Amino acid sequence: MSFSDYIKHYLTVPKVGYFFLISFGVVLPIHFILSGVAKVKVGTGRGTNQVEAIIQTFEEYCEQYYELMFSSTSILFFTSIYFGIDFDYFNILAKTHGIWDKYQDFLLLGFIVISILFNSIIDHWFVPLRRIDKEKRNTLRMTGMLYMLVIFAYIKYIYEDDNYDTILVYFLTLVIGRFVYFDASIKDFWIAMKNLIGTLPILGLVLLSTALLAMYGFTTGYLLRSNGVVLSLFIAHFFGIIEIFILARTGILTKCWRRKLNKKIKG
Repeated sequence: MSFSDYIKHYLTVPKVGYFFLISFGVVLPIHFILSGVAKVKVGTGRGTNQVEAIIQTFEEYCEQYYELMFSSTSILFFTSIYFGIDFDYFNILAKTHGIWDKYQDFLLLGFIVISILFNSIIDHWFVPLRRIDKEKRNTLRMTGMLYMLVIFAYIKYIYEDDNYDTILVYFLTLVIGRFVYFDASIKDFWIAMKNLIGTLPILGLVLLSTALLAMYGFTTGYLLRSNGVVLSLFIAHFFGIIEIFILARTGILTKCWRRKLNKKIKG
């Protein structure tokens, strides 16, 4: 298929509308889960301060979910570009294959660096995140690398595709390098590990989002295996990001949750 054929397929009505609704049906319940966890963490009580504590905790959890979704989506995007060129899905390497073969490792590194910058644009301008600090943000971005390891492991051992072996090792090296470096102390290592472990529940929610979107997309044929699994997962995440943008920018869930909590207090 040519690039235009892929675009035509993914914009076909009503399939694109159905996938939009399904992605909304995946992202929205994640927020309900986070609201319940926030309420349990803050505890029971009555009063405005209690309500605001629950709302702030809920928003912090949501922003952690958003950050990891942004991080994983940006990495999926630029990794899919790399593999789209490497496997020549869109027939664009006829005149540049020699250059690509020579510099593809450097280009992969460049794509990953660009993905980090792209991530910063999203979480500062697209959906500004104000509840999580810089340290938490950096940890979640590293968790995004761990997310990719899980995805590539799935592709290799469940989907049984060995085409991603090289990049699997590449991401594994990046994750190990984050925790083991020449001037790191044991204390630094354990702090980094503790921070990473603290993000695993959010990682689980992002992987659940990916799994549900992929299951629907591949089952219905909306997501195509012919353009690569990674690119298909990026497309699935792209819809999720649109839902996040709508929910975050309107603030509708926070407003509804605050109204419900205040009503319960007055009742």
